[in-house]
Amino acid sequence: MTPADSAVMLDAYAAIRCPVKVQNYYDATVKLPEGASGYGVRGSSDVQQELFGGREIIDRTLDALAALPGTVDLRLLADEDFTVAQDATRDAVRGGAQVIVAPKLPVDRRGHRRGSPSALVRGTDRANGRPGYLPVQVRSRRMLERHSRPAQQSASPIGTPSPASALYLTNAQFRTGREDDQLHVAHFWRLLEAAGWQASGEPMAGIIGSDSLRRTFFSDGELAGVEALALNPAGSRGTAAVVWIMLTRKQIRTFSRTAPEGWKKRSALERYDHEHGFRVKVAETARKRTGEPSDPHRMVTPIFVRECSFCPWWAVCAPEMGADDLSVQIDKSPLDVREISVLRSLGVRSVHDLGSADLDALLPRYLPEVRHRDGAEQRLQLAARRSRMIAHGTHLERTTAGPIPLPQAQIEIDWDIETSAADRIYLWGFLVRDRSRPDDEGAYHPFVTFADQTAADEAALARRAMTWLAELLTEHPDAHVFHYSDYEMVHLAKLAGTSSDDTLARALDLIRRRHVDLFQTMRTHYFGAHGLSLKVVASTAAGFSWRDDTPGGLNSQSWFLDATHGADEQTRAEARQRVLNYNEDDVRATRVLRDWLRTQA
Repeated sequence: MTPADSAVMLDAYAAIRCPVKVQNYYDATVKLPEGASGYGVRGSSDVQQELFGGREIIDRTLDALAALPGTVDLRLLADEDFTVAQDATRDAVRGGAQVIVAPKLPVDRRGHRRGSPSALVRGTDRANGRPGYLPVQVRSRRMLERHSRPAQQSASPIGTPSPASALYLTNAQFRTGREDDQLHVAHFWRLLEAAGWQASGEPMAGIIGSDSLRRTFFSDGELAGVEALALNPAGSRGTAAVVWIMLTRKQIRTFSRTAPEGWKKRSALERYDHEHGFRVKVAETARKRTGEPSDPHRMVTPIFVRECSFCPWWAVCAPEMGADDLSVQIDKSPLDVREISVLRSLGVRSVHDLGSADLDALLPRYLPEVRHRDGAEQRLQLAARRSRMIAHGTHLERTTAGPIPLPQAQIEIDWDIETSAADRIYLWGFLVRDRSRPDDEGAYHPFVTFADQTAADEAALARRAMTWLAELLTEHPDAHVFHYSDYEMVHLAKLAGTSSDDTLARALDLIRRRHVDLFQTMRTHYFGAHGLSLKVVASTAAGFSWRDDTPGGLNSQSWFLDATHGADEQTRAEARQRVLNYNEDDVRATRVLRDWLRTQA
């Protein structure tokens, strides 16, 4: 049975990802490129990242849930037929299990839904006395951000994951930009409703992220003395927690043509129902297409978004959009889907169109349709500036005049780190060059551990690297350390703050007195059509080339997994060398960029 013949059934990712993906899957006139798996229809880049990056975090969290009293762990049935796991889930629900790990929810054919959350947690029993459940999804990224207003969000320590044990947070709220996660769990709530398994009371769902929390007490106000949870600094030890999302509370800002402000807040369920329903219509329309002249028109046209980079349908969408398309070319501070759609409706599709457009004439028609975005006018002006540069083949524009001040020293050290998906530093890379020797291209010094790390392992490797660097800086008191962005300094400061050994603190103090962040230099003096990342500026301005065809931090995390857990020694050895080459190229790129900056006047 082909997708065009089958009933429309959408998973939890469909409502939060590209509708073109759904359309292509159900359209018999569109063929998946040869060799593609259809992965992009059933998942997203988030799934890919979790598969190679966050699986360890997810498994560790599920293990913690599985160890709780009254938990039914169904992960052992992962290789069984779906109906076996579904029957086991039904038995666990009827038995009133407190937690069900890896459940399999019944398919909701009427609602066109399928899928299952990471776990179910028992909530308030239903009016008929039967157990009621709440969906809980485990993610490998942080779900909370610091916030000055307390008691805005509640969470339950993972050891007692029920909403009955929820505590207010003193210093945090659900992270801005995580609206998709709310829609994701709203899908599971609708599935529970269809099965008649949902808990009584206000619809809610839980998300367990990689956040670290600690128990504390409110110190003042009406809640003084009440037990609470507080968000720890990143990397600090603490407990994981279930962050509870009230699915009917209006807290997601969306465009509204009728609201005076141009936007209104809607609940996660409202937003989910709209997005899911739209994609069902898209799929139903696509299923009617057979290649005949009477076929209905496709409901959506492709717009480049982040997930396109991971989608097998890109080979289908790219020719339709064209290389000059605005959404394809503006990859720094990109306009969102609605902004692009509005511009297209006004006849602006390409960077040449926007670069040559009369913004004074365009804005009165454009702005009323994008009032959901703060700073919409400035965003368009920035996109227009980038469009003009791209149309003329310009990557960088100098924003200042005269020589660019950069300190010089006989010994110059370039520094770059690599981190695993667990955000632990497994590689400290340094390039040391003696500028008194004109032919010195620099010597590369890596400190690396190709193995899964504990916090103690990470600290031990850091001490090795910083002991070496501190000795070098002490020997050469005029030396300078160069890096690109504050990534290295932030991670070193975090480690120094949590280490009982003062080696890292001493090294940090030495570096602070003589380090130069070349990104800040670039930002002060240049504007980039495609941003100012090291990969962009070192290649386009200074002519540097990385040895790897796909250099990047996210890719290096995948290589690290191959280096540590590859199927055979050859795979592991090749991945290790690939990581070392990538890190060495990064530090050599900063040196080449610095030399180029010194020639600019």
